[in-house]
Amino acid sequence: MERLRSGGVVLFVGEKKIKATGEIGHLFRNEPLADLLWNQHANDSSFTNVYSVLNVRLTDYPITDLWGIEGFTAGDYVYGQRVVEEPRSSRLITAFGINPGTVEAELSSKLNSAADLVGLDTRVIPVERTHVDVVWHRIAERQTAHERVEARLVAHYRAFRSDVEMHSFVTPNGKRADLYYRDDADVVVIEAKSLATHGKVREAVAQLLDYAVDSPEPVTRLVALFPERPSTDGVGLLHRLGIDCVYRTSDDLFTAEHAPDDRRRYMHLVWRSR
Repeated sequence: MERLRSGGVVLFVGEKKIKATGEIGHLFRNEPLADLLWNQHANDSSFTNVYSVLNVRLTDYPITDLWGIEGFTAGDYVYGQRVVEEPRSSRLITAFGINPGTVEAELSSKLNSAADLVGLDTRVIPVERTHVDVVWHRIAERQTAHERVEARLVAHYRAFRSDVEMHSFVTPNGKRADLYYRDDADVVVIEAKSLATHGKVREAVAQLLDYAVDSPEPVTRLVALFPERPSTDGVGLLHRLGIDCVYRTSDDLFTAEHAPDDRRRYMHLVWRSR
């Protein structure tokens, strides 16, 4: 109980299923209240550790979905209470589509930090949960902030690579690649993202693979551009697909972590296939 915090995510497991998800509200120890809520334990002790749960969402996931997450094993039915910490907790949140207020607030905080890194005065606040019109206003507001951060990041990178004349192109379905250029060695498509979260890494992968087939010339190098280094898992995902990772390290500098040459060459056929 000492490791739990308000806003923490809770998964309720039973009948070989993930039955519900929620967020921890208040935590406290109160023996008289506990005895009003529940019968005492068989040894006559009270369940004094109490926490409320907010934003409860009923689910019906089979527990085998849990076993497929790294850090869990087949046959683990999660008896009793278990505290799961990073990095497994983030994998759980992603796998079961949990979007608690704390995650919204963390996302907004990261976006504001990225705006600071690239020199924007953008400020984003967490999504309001009670009024639908406000929710969509905040989502649209945050999307604009993402786009502004990405545009500034692209401008910084173009200045950093002033030795190369960079362009863009629009695909037949109307999607615009952030950057495109050709030099003596490669045909390159670059996609910039406002954050280095794993979700944004996945977005970059999807967009780059989409752009690659419509490149004006057969693409030989795909690059995902971030305001800071993604996690090791994120960089690993990019490299498995032959995609380079470039990220900002200071006001005027960027660092590149290139995918292995053999992996990139292996992926060329995939990139160019319709």
